[in-house]
Amino acid sequence: MATARRTPDRSGSGTATVRLVPQDPEWLHDFHMTHDLVLAPYHAARSVREHGVGEHLAPAYPAGLEQLAGLDAAAALDAWSNIHGAFPPPLRSRSAVSVPHASPAHRSALRAPDGRRLVPLHPVTVDEADLRVLRRVRRVIRAAAKATPSLVVTRHVDGSADIESVASPGDYRGTVDRTVAVLTLAPDEDVAVLASALAPERFGAGTRRVDLTDREYAAYDRFADRLAAAAMTGQFAGERGLFRSRY
Repeated sequence: MATARRTPDRSGSGTATVRLVPQDPEWLHDFHMTHDLVLAPYHAARSVREHGVGEHLAPAYPAGLEQLAGLDAAAALDAWSNIHGAFPPPLRSRSAVSVPHASPAHRSALRAPDGRRLVPLHPVTVDEADLRVLRRVRRVIRAAAKATPSLVVTRHVDGSADIESVASPGDYRGTVDRTVAVLTLAPDEDVAVLASALAPERFGAGTRRVDLTDREYAAYDRFADRLAAAAMTGQFAGERGLFRSRY
């Protein structure tokens, strides 16, 4: 389960903005794994040691992140929890993630002008301060991945070499990159059009049928291009094409 949302000091909060978040199991998997693989275990290991518990009693850091520097563990976990708490129920639930290869448009109440089912998008109001924190997490992971390679080469006197794969920050880079890239897609006119069309009073929790107009569908189509590029950050062009083809 996700860590319970805490109530940090919000006096330094930034401006609240509306972002579009897809009800897509592939991206939601990255979002939840950013919590499960990186933020929650790193926070647990860091906080226990800060309170003076010995190494033999403290929980382990995520493999490869033992020497990570520059990450505010508490702030990062709070930021993720705040954004997760702002999600509507279909996005907070992990039920979709449990079937990652299912069509994200299956049983969708969102329809194109021709009646075709579309992958649901949800307007989510997030605090820019939380997004800045997650951007810092991304920068720290990227910098650590460059500094600590995942392949260790041991050269021998006879000229041969052994190559060993080890856990490193690079193991988490793609997951964090894709999570942050989608959440930080800049709002534009298309987002404004879709946020109005998919407002809770019209779309509910994604269960009331909504038929997009031609103008709204054009905005959806353009946003799907941006979404595919963000959600497939670091992946091959073919993976991006497969992701985009579902929208």
